[in-house]
Amino acid sequence: MIAAIRMLAVAAVVSIIPARSLMAQPSPLPVWIDTDPAVGVADRDVDDGFALLQAFHSPEIVVRGVSVVFGNAPLAQAWPIGLRIVGRFGPPGVRAYRGAAKASELGVETAATRALAASLRREPLVVLVLGPATNVATVLKNHPELRDRMVRVVAVAGRRPGQRFTTGTTNPKGHRDFNFEEDPEAFRVLLASGVPLTLAPFEISSKVWLRSPELDAIAADGAITGWIVAPARRWLDLWTRTFGVDGFNPFDTLAVARLTSPSQLTCETLPARVDVLPDDVTEARVQGTTVAQKPYLLVSRGFGAPAPPVEYCYDVSDSFKPDLLRRLRSRR
Repeated sequence: MIAAIRMLAVAAVVSIIPARSLMAQPSPLPVWIDTDPAVGVADRDVDDGFALLQAFHSPEIVVRGVSVVFGNAPLAQAWPIGLRIVGRFGPPGVRAYRGAAKASELGVETAATRALAASLRREPLVVLVLGPATNVATVLKNHPELRDRMVRVVAVAGRRPGQRFTTGTTNPKGHRDFNFEEDPEAFRVLLASGVPLTLAPFEISSKVWLRSPELDAIAADGAITGWIVAPARRWLDLWTRTFGVDGFNPFDTLAVARLTSPSQLTCETLPARVDVLPDDVTEARVQGTTVAQKPYLLVSRGFGAPAPPVEYCYDVSDSFKPDLLRRLRSRR
């Protein structure tokens, strides 16, 4: 009863403050990255590639390992991409580990879950979830004793009630909350575990745009980041054709910034829950399938107990993009 009253009290308090003051940790911060890279796969997102480079080049964090999960690309494609990125650009000694190939593997041990569990036993970690949360939720489900070793999980997911994910004006159909919808049960595990959870959702990343001049600037350092520019240009062309916009949103980079540059983000503490509601996409090409209803990961100050509180990041300063470009081009 006391625990329930405390949860209700925490959930009822909404703090709208720069993210910097919400998680004081030693520097450099030990971090594990769970990702679904698709750089080089036709018509697939490139933001995971940008986020990995951003993390590798940020002195505020130290990456202990990288696990690969299905998502932006099937695991058979994502795994060699992740292996190649980590091997070529990752810090010395950092390895990539193969994880879940589908949501039904939640709870199934893989090289990725075993490696993450072993790393957590050595030291507490912040975990970045840049794709479906299957790998990380498996560790929490199978090893609940490690819950307190996860200092925080930062995930690219979530929305407010009634919020639609749309880009431009030429295609009124919405985007999916992709990472969440690929494995809703994994996010239910995260919420139920009580691990401190930060959401870096579409709401914040949709406010940042990378355009051709930024790609030109990245390409100037061909030794480090030139490899990502060609697929990024194809991704930019796809957004221009599909949505009629000049640029694309580098979604996953905002999650990394929560750890490297928290003063650039504005976040609030809100209760979160999963609701099943009518589909808001209604287009098989965007949704991947046609459904009548689907789960939503929602945050709202109107939710009461037992909805657990999460940190929800929703705004970003103008300094973020130049800082991101600097990190992408930098060498440690």
